[in-house]
Amino acid sequence: MRILLVNTYHFRGGGDSTYTFNLADLLSGEGHGIAFFAMQDERNIFDSNDDLFVSHIDFEKLNKNKNLMKGLRTMRRAIYSTEARLKFRQLLERFNPDIVHLQNIHAHITPSIIFEAKKHGLPVVWTLHDYKLICPNTHFLIDKKGEICEACHQHSFYQAVLKRCKKNSILASTMAALEAYLHRIMGLRNKVDFFLAPSAFLREKLLDRGFSPNKVKHLPLFLPENMFDNGNKSSGYLLFLGKLEPIKGIFSLLKACHQAPGVNLVIAGKVKEPLAARLPELMPPNAQYAGVKQGNELREIIFESSGVVLPSLCYENQPFSILEAFAAGKPVIASDLGGMTELVKNSKGGLLVPPGDEKALAEAMKWIAEHGSRAQEMGQAAKEYAMKEHSANKHYERLRLIYEKAVS
Repeated sequence: MRILLVNTYHFRGGGDSTYTFNLADLLSGEGHGIAFFAMQDERNIFDSNDDLFVSHIDFEKLNKNKNLMKGLRTMRRAIYSTEARLKFRQLLERFNPDIVHLQNIHAHITPSIIFEAKKHGLPVVWTLHDYKLICPNTHFLIDKKGEICEACHQHSFYQAVLKRCKKNSILASTMAALEAYLHRIMGLRNKVDFFLAPSAFLREKLLDRGFSPNKVKHLPLFLPENMFDNGNKSSGYLLFLGKLEPIKGIFSLLKACHQAPGVNLVIAGKVKEPLAARLPELMPPNAQYAGVKQGNELREIIFESSGVVLPSLCYENQPFSILEAFAAGKPVIASDLGGMTELVKNSKGGLLVPPGDEKALAEAMKWIAEHGSRAQEMGQAAKEYAMKEHSANKHYERLRLIYEKAVS
């Protein structure tokens, strides 16, 4: 089978691109033909079809000094890209795939390519890495307050404007709501053959908002075999992995670390201004910032930890950082929210704390630090769960059946 994988970023960064590259290796190892469609970027891994990648666009720069007219132009580009559709058409004719598998395509590539795929009579499956199709602000959160919000149930996307959920901005929230309405009008739900939800939590949210149960499949993410570690070493620190931003609970984590002076914390991930400038003064004496870690460096820093902490304030889908911790045999402290809850509960591989509860988070961190053997047992349970439920072989067999059903 010839499979066209589509994701905005063609370099190893977030969970979506990590999954895309891992999936490409898995599928090609099973004898399938693979091609990519993405956005041009200087960080991209070389690809023989990158001449047909959609041109680079930086929405962060475009959004600076935004007014209504600029906002409307930006929104138009983010909802439907004629350039992306044209280049995608050329790639379809060049590669001649049997199926199109989408990852993150919003804003940069846009769902415009779905219309081209269907025009060519191709089945489309879409792995959802967030909640964009049912929440204008992507993560069921009011940005300024850091509060969970599900007001936009079914067709009530105007609630995003009333609550200023996106960046506490009327303009940004209006644009997000309009995008949601327009995608509904464009009939995206009907043009995709199968939506793949990594977490059971995401699947339930989709069904609750009118998606057909026959079209939404629960397909957990997977871990390549080489990610499972046979060792059991620890340098005695807890590890935070991910972007340093409010919705990931970074401020709660730093405050909790102050309340647990006997716990050593290492923080690894990307940080942007204005937090980057303030980070040195916010860091407690028992914490250190290790910068961005990838590849072998990332694996080593996980293997050396005694556990991983993810205190997100939003509904995470199925964080790859939790799966990486499980593969290394490390327990996880996570917020009792969304897909994080089901991973920790199902694996019995960690502790759940109320989101934003700094005291509870501090107590959980102290427990892991003080109960080494019990924590190791949790980590082993997590690893065994990951090997059973998130293996490459199991993922491939499930996905193969979905592909075959879509093609037929």
